[in-house]
Amino acid sequence: MKETNMINRKNAHLSIWEMIVCIFFLICSTSIAIAQVRQKKHLSENEYYKWGDLRVTTVSGTGSWVSYKMSYENNTDTLFVKSTVGNKIYSFPNGNNGIFLNADIFTCMMPDQKLYIVDLNSGTKVKVNDVSRFEVAYNGKYIITLNQTYGLKSNMQIRDENGEILDHINGVSEYILNSKADALVYSSEVSGNQNVGLIDLKKYARHTVISAKQHRFHMLTWQNNGDAIAFFNETDSITKNNKLYLYQLSKRKILQLIQHDFKEIAELNLVKDLGLKISDDGSKVFFGIKKRELSSSVKENEVEIWNGNAPFVYPLEKKIGNFQDSSKLAVWFLESNSCLPISSNELPYVKLTGKQDYALLSNPKSYAPHYKQDGDVDYYITNLRDNTLSFFLKQQPTDHNDLIFSPLTNQIAYYRDDNWWLYNPDKNKRVNLTSGIETVWDSRNDALMPPISPYNCPGWSSDGKYLLLYDTYDLWIADLTQNTCRRITHGREKNIVFRISQFEFSNIFSAKYDGKSTAVFDLSKDLILEATDKDDCSTGYFIWNARKGEKPLAFNDSAINQVRRSKNGYYFFIEQKFDKSPVLLFKPNKSAKSTEVFASNPQQEQYNWGKSELIHYTNKKGQELKGVLLYPSDYDKEKKYPMVVYIYQTKSVTLHEYTNPSQYSEEGFNPTNYTLNGYFVLLPDIVYELGDPGPSATDCVVAAVKKVIDFGFVDPEKIGLIGHSFGAYEANFIITQTDIFAAAISGAGISDTVLWYFSMGKDLEIPQAWRLENQQLRMGKSFYEDQQSYFRNSPLMNAENIKTPLLQWTGKEDTNICWEQSEAFYIALRRLGKEHMMLVYPDESHAIYKKDNQKDLTIRIQQWFNHYLKKRPSASWISVGTKAQ
Repeated sequence: MKETNMINRKNAHLSIWEMIVCIFFLICSTSIAIAQVRQKKHLSENEYYKWGDLRVTTVSGTGSWVSYKMSYENNTDTLFVKSTVGNKIYSFPNGNNGIFLNADIFTCMMPDQKLYIVDLNSGTKVKVNDVSRFEVAYNGKYIITLNQTYGLKSNMQIRDENGEILDHINGVSEYILNSKADALVYSSEVSGNQNVGLIDLKKYARHTVISAKQHRFHMLTWQNNGDAIAFFNETDSITKNNKLYLYQLSKRKILQLIQHDFKEIAELNLVKDLGLKISDDGSKVFFGIKKRELSSSVKENEVEIWNGNAPFVYPLEKKIGNFQDSSKLAVWFLESNSCLPISSNELPYVKLTGKQDYALLSNPKSYAPHYKQDGDVDYYITNLRDNTLSFFLKQQPTDHNDLIFSPLTNQIAYYRDDNWWLYNPDKNKRVNLTSGIETVWDSRNDALMPPISPYNCPGWSSDGKYLLLYDTYDLWIADLTQNTCRRITHGREKNIVFRISQFEFSNIFSAKYDGKSTAVFDLSKDLILEATDKDDCSTGYFIWNARKGEKPLAFNDSAINQVRRSKNGYYFFIEQKFDKSPVLLFKPNKSAKSTEVFASNPQQEQYNWGKSELIHYTNKKGQELKGVLLYPSDYDKEKKYPMVVYIYQTKSVTLHEYTNPSQYSEEGFNPTNYTLNGYFVLLPDIVYELGDPGPSATDCVVAAVKKVIDFGFVDPEKIGLIGHSFGAYEANFIITQTDIFAAAISGAGISDTVLWYFSMGKDLEIPQAWRLENQQLRMGKSFYEDQQSYFRNSPLMNAENIKTPLLQWTGKEDTNICWEQSEAFYIALRRLGKEHMMLVYPDESHAIYKKDNQKDLTIRIQQWFNHYLKKRPSASWISVGTKAQ
């Protein structure tokens, strides 16, 4: 017994010792583990491929499922569907066009023309082969599949939600669902017969509307309420003429426009250029007419006659200015079986009012030659009921934000003389809706690109009683019956800008011809508002309703976007920061706490990462400005770092923008790449003085740089400057005014303001003078009114002052800023013996789109900065190109 006790005590002592040893090793191993967790790695370029972009694609009606997509630069994209009430998740590699048929059935396209239909509860998956495109119809009850791309003859199959074939039609070349997706019209060719067929999906009945052994039927068009269909029938393939038909569903009656019965159009072709429109009341059909083409009298390589007093310059006149030969709009009145041309050579541009009883007509040459992108016009109104023409507005700007039609009435809202007006053509009455209200409805006080434009009119209330408006901060509603206007949000007090979320713009009424499409909002329900704090750049969403006003849904010191709402009121959105990869969140109701559904790029936790910070500085005029400072991932407050300054107007709005590291960029610059490689990156805001864009930019950028230098962690001898397009102009000019930068890069930039003023824009076929007088260059006057300002703001004219090594790049097919602008600067710097180089990319335009060229440019730009800012040995192409031989 004694021996036993001794053995037990000995074992007990061993156990205690062993426990002490174990605890010691546990502490050590835990410390090591903690150290290993804290020890993050440096991210190298060959690991950038791991990063992807997150996008919300759709949510189910009940909100119990959400679909999102991760996209990668190596095209290994994946579509996901995940439960919000559990952990069930489905993945579809390279899947796209995902749609929920109902609460628990999901369908999407897969590679090799496969359609998957998945029961999300059971996991049952149906695979349908030979599908090129598909539609979901009648609240998800039917799936319509086709085996060819649009325009080719397809085998159309009507399937149930399980993928079972219910019906099929061969030879379908065109089809369109009505607005409720409960009926479908199609054109087909079978055994030489051309057909138009109609399918009633509510009771599933199919019948032929018309059949003939003629040319194909096309341009299928529904009346908004689904009561009628219009379409063309080609007469032959040479004259491009058509026959016009209208089919009335309720009467099962088909009508044809007999062209030779109407002398106004008897000798003209009915053409598809302007499409087909049926008026909402079904009484009218709008279509295009055009002179029958004659053999051209213009000889090949004939001399171009550029008339000195022509409204349009020759290239624009040739492109769009020959109104005699352009398509015009006409209307067919069904009840009276009469026809009326609407537009003309004198008034060729047309917009229709919401009820299509009036046409607003204009001529873009009214005040030409002009030096705006689009010139002012005089507007005339034609009353289509009695074909009377009256004058409406004189010299009105043609900015699409300036004029908007009610989709429910014939009323027209327009912005003029700093106010919003409403005109009712039925009563020939106009009212100033905003008279006496002390606010600003346009961008005059913003650092936005000219010209001054109203903040937009987002749309109308669904009952037609209200017009919605924006001022600098808030949402307003104008009462169209009382002719009053009131503010319904309180952004000005909070310094928050409120705008209606793009999610709410699902109920869009398409513009009729040259008008602007508009939206309708049900103000009796919750409205999602986007919100941006102008002080600290916080963003997010608020919910507004008529009872409680605006209340926050999700609003943080971060970037919040891509909001979605399910039919039963679940909310989904994505949140990110510069150092926090986008996360998909959801709320089961507007007051609930956010729950994470998916976090993108979790591998970021393994690597060192930078951070973003808002800085404040003041220019020489005492204006308070903001900028974004991005920190290097290895930041040590005891060290000094190089810095790259990226410029382009206002950049503080990017404070919370998460950017995947990548060697593929259209501009060759990715800020995250630089923070990962030991650089600070500065993105300053710039404000401008009219007539002095160059000195304004210099003042603001230098002030921002000096502010950061004062912080003490940037080496003032190792600061670089980079810009693209207008930012490249700024970079070109700034280095003529200061030697604060050790290296600079400009891409597709302007170097000679005078030459550019007198050059032709190949994109719009008009002289570039408008860009200087009235747009981004902000000169405000013509060259001949203030020549000295043009010379003062020209990088080329000040090039002898440059001490900064400059790398330029340009695309040789750039139609925005011609590559000759870079070429001229190259020649000037070469003649002056400055340290510079230029990269010219054939077959590239204003930005770089080919992947190989994107990577090439990205690498070369980083090599340039590494050499001049980090004093690394130069790449061979730099040393050969910049050093005297």
